[in-house]
Amino acid sequence: MKHFIFAFTLLFATAGSVFSQVEVRPFAGVNFSDVTETPEGQSSKAKLGAQLGASVMIGNQLYLNPGIAWFSRSTQYSQVGAADIDQTINGVIIPIHVGYRFVDPTTSPFLNFRIFAGPSLMFLTKTEFSDGALNEEVDWQDTQWGAQAGIGIDISMFFIDAGYEWALSNAATNSRGDLGVFNDIRNNTFFVNVGVRLTLAQ
Repeated sequence: MKHFIFAFTLLFATAGSVFSQVEVRPFAGVNFSDVTETPEGQSSKAKLGAQLGASVMIGNQLYLNPGIAWFSRSTQYSQVGAADIDQTINGVIIPIHVGYRFVDPTTSPFLNFRIFAGPSLMFLTKTEFSDGALNEEVDWQDTQWGAQAGIGIDISMFFIDAGYEWALSNAATNSRGDLGVFNDIRNNTFFVNVGVRLTLAQ
């Protein structure tokens, strides 16, 4: 993971010399994460999670926006006649977005709309089921890929992003035959971030 953080920092340093407009964007947000499949006889629903991080927006109307954030995501599993089980994952995510602003930011508009999309790389630091029964039997993949897309609004020195992440890699494998679905499960996530625009160069 240290190599990815180093590459991420190097990208910031080199890209800033190529593009004229550079903004640092610290943010906090919430997420709702659900799974593509569940074990037979169970259902799932997304629960509230959170993220905290920062990104760098480089460019004018067409821009590059790499970021890094700590996150916590949670999904609830339900089964008739049994207590609900919460599955929680924590970690670090590195999204790299390419986007487009509908108004040239060099004109300093009060309001600007954006669209963005790009890959994300996630490193898990914690995976836990609330009842503890499956913690030793489900092997969560420490590194997972995703694809994100969304819309954003810049309002003066503030911004709001709303997006969706589709998992591109399986989340886990397991050692129990009756939990075969965990070999194919993927986590998809809706997220909203709110933050501040700190302009470094224009």
